[in-house]
Amino acid sequence: MSSILLKSRSLGVLLIHGFTSSPEQMLPYAQELNKYGITCLLPRLSGHENLPDSLAHVKAEDWLQDAENGFNQLRNEVENVVIAGHSLGGTLALYLAQHHTREDGLIAAGVINPAVRLTREQRRAITFSRFYEKKLEMSTKPFQALRKTIDTVRGKLKQVEVPVIIFASSEDELIPHSYQQWLFDQLTTTKFFITLPQEGHSPTPEAAEVIIKTFLVLIDSLM
Repeated sequence: MSSILLKSRSLGVLLIHGFTSSPEQMLPYAQELNKYGITCLLPRLSGHENLPDSLAHVKAEDWLQDAENGFNQLRNEVENVVIAGHSLGGTLALYLAQHHTREDGLIAAGVINPAVRLTREQRRAITFSRFYEKKLEMSTKPFQALRKTIDTVRGKLKQVEVPVIIFASSEDELIPHSYQQWLFDQLTTTKFFITLPQEGHSPTPEAAEVIIKTFLVLIDSLM
């Protein structure tokens, strides 16, 4: 698994990209955070090395282990870690927040349109696509892995102890804004909810600026 590491001081942010994306998706965030003296690690999730062929045999367990490996790698570089991610990356950030606390060096989590629930139509599509794999001449394993990852994380949200900030796009075409509100309601830790007005699933550069500035304020308050 390849990754990008921008080194600086004792605070680090693990930035996890989304499904079918790459570390480069999170690079603008990392470059801006690095200007403030923050070390950033951007891991490449399994199956995302040579899209789309490399996704054919990926499993949910691979992504969960990738997230854990990324956290451990960054923790070896810095004293305090903040985890963040977009979509699937946000889901994996929540997974890490379920398994690590302040005692482990984890101080907060920031998630951008995390995938914590699938719509009925999405679940149905994943279920029925398994019966058409040969006809479609494509593997549906990555979508099954995505569903399993989401289900794994969704059932343990109350285990999160570190503060969480949720950035939710109002016009997300993949994950309804109401699902992010549901996530906020499920969390029992210190939490913040920021709506990104008129934004889709992948925030624009303008929205990214808002995310980074808000993120920095949160981090500063926790240090």
